[in-house]
Amino acid sequence: MRETPHGFLGTSSPILSSMSSRAFLKTGRQPTIAGDAGQATVDADEKKTKHRKGLVPDPEIQLEQAFRASELRYRRLFEAAKDGILILDADTGRINDVNPFLFKLLGFSRSEMIGKTVGELSPFKDLEWNKVMLKQLQTDGYVRYDDLPLETRDGRMIAVEFVSNVYLAGDRNVIQCNIRDITERKQSEDRIRNLNAELEQRVVERTAQLQTANQELEAFSYSVSHDLHAPLRHITGFVDVLLKNIGPSLSAKNHSDLAAISKAAIRMKSLIVDLLAFSRIGQSEMQKATVNLNQLVRETLDDFASDTKERNIIWKIQPLPAVQADCALLRLVLVNLISNAVKFTGARAEAKIEIGCASSVHGETVIFIRDNGAGFDPRYAGKLFGAFQRLHSQAEFGGTGIGLANVQRIIQRHGGRTWAEGVVNGGATFYFSIPNPPVEA
Repeated sequence: MRETPHGFLGTSSPILSSMSSRAFLKTGRQPTIAGDAGQATVDADEKKTKHRKGLVPDPEIQLEQAFRASELRYRRLFEAAKDGILILDADTGRINDVNPFLFKLLGFSRSEMIGKTVGELSPFKDLEWNKVMLKQLQTDGYVRYDDLPLETRDGRMIAVEFVSNVYLAGDRNVIQCNIRDITERKQSEDRIRNLNAELEQRVVERTAQLQTANQELEAFSYSVSHDLHAPLRHITGFVDVLLKNIGPSLSAKNHSDLAAISKAAIRMKSLIVDLLAFSRIGQSEMQKATVNLNQLVRETLDDFASDTKERNIIWKIQPLPAVQADCALLRLVLVNLISNAVKFTGARAEAKIEIGCASSVHGETVIFIRDNGAGFDPRYAGKLFGAFQRLHSQAEFGGTGIGLANVQRIIQRHGGRTWAEGVVNGGATFYFSIPNPPVEA
């Protein structure tokens, strides 16, 4: 039988040799395979003639044609494969066939590879796993390496996925090695790994910067607390001394001026206290636990009982769910929002304040506090939660402008959201959300 240029259809292919042997036993002659198309046509015509004369049974011709078609399909798959394929003799370890993709990948010609052992080829020569691989193949019939480094003929390093298994072809064992080039994938993984390392380093640096900034903020807060409070105490103290010593001799305007000075100093002190509280909210460590909102709201409302006993306020409190949150910080949120509702309904003969739970599809619990008070212009809703942002004058409604900023900062630390809806003189509704804990499978 003539050997084809690619070997796998010639005598060097153990699979096809096995097929030929079986055909020989059936027909009494060696079948011609797809290596010589002219000879195949002559043989086929000869057999057709003999069949017409009753010398050759038709099923044998069909069997031979099926062999040739199967071999041709396999050859096409073998040559078109985008992975490298090696066929080795299991006894000698020598290469019987190689597909074109592996020639291109390793940079060798077919003649340089056929008849060689894997260990004789430079890409595999120095690899200790040659002996280990052959031993494992003999024992298990299967070997796999997910990341095997190889050097091509031109000195280029590549990474391959190497899978080898033993199977029976006719009366001989053969070894098939599939070699997939994963160099680009490995390079992409290395780039991602480097980017992650760079990102982690940036996080470390930013964390250090943040810690430094927090330390500076603590120093500033200490300075504000001690250095600014003292002058304010002196101002209010001296005003009291003046009123006590020369109060009777002062004019009404003088009294009014001193009262304004005292009031401004007191407001400044209150502003400093709120500002310090705002700065400390971001520094304190959160202690999350299951919080019973119904109980927390009742306790918070008790704090307003003395301030609202002369007011006509209709409270509507809906049943509320439990949430995972820092109870002390969440109480501060409720205090600020309820305090605003009480303050901005001050001009109403009958104030209405409602606390409830709104529906949400974002895996969170949404709580709202609604009132029928002064409301606000919805065009400026985005400014409500900024520090020192006020939509009403100090004369209309007192305050420092820090309360809602505190609310937003606390809720953001919980991973939630804050927003508001309102109409001028039509009341307002303030919302905040707390993420729900993950559901255990």
